[in-house]
Amino acid sequence: MTGWLAEHMTAHGSSGILAAVLLLPALEAALPMVGALLPGQTAVVVGGALACGGHVNVGAALMTAVTGAILGNVVGYAVGRRWQARVLAPLRGRTRRRRYTERALGLIERHGGSAVFVARFTAVLRTLVPTLCGATGMPVRRYLAWSVVSSAVWAPAFILIGYLLGGAGPG
Repeated sequence: MTGWLAEHMTAHGSSGILAAVLLLPALEAALPMVGALLPGQTAVVVGGALACGGHVNVGAALMTAVTGAILGNVVGYAVGRRWQARVLAPLRGRTRRRRYTERALGLIERHGGSAVFVARFTAVLRTLVPTLCGATGMPVRRYLAWSVVSSAVWAPAFILIGYLLGGAGPG
C-alpha cells in the first residue's frame, strides 16, 4: 500500500506529495464515511519518508500535514454541527459502526476537549470524533484549541516516523 501511495504521490513532484499530505488527512477527518477509506496518516508517514529522500522539503511537508489535519477537523466539526441528526442516525444504525460511534461519544462525554487529542492518534476515532464533536454541540473554541494542539503534535510525530523510516530504507 505505501509503495503504491508513494508512487502516486511523487507522480506530480513535490506538488503531488504536498497535495496528498494536505488532502488525505483533511478528508479523513472531514468526512467520516470517506475518511475510513483514505489513508491520511499513511500519507503523512510517506510524506516524511519522501522528505528524507529529498523529494520534498521536510518543513513544507510538516506544515502541510498540520494544516490538513486542522482543516479536516474544522470541516468535520462543521458537518456535525450543520447536519447533526443526519450524521448521527446512520452512524448508530449498523452494528459495527454503532460500536465505534458509541465509543467515540463516550470518549467525548468523559473527556470533553481532550477526546479530540486522543482521537487524532486513533484511526477510527480520528474519522468520527470531529463530526461527533460538532453534532454533540461541543463549544467551538474548546474544539478548535484541542484540534490545533492535537494536530501540532500528531503531524510532526508521523512526519518524523516517515523521515526515520525513509533513512532506514534499503541501500
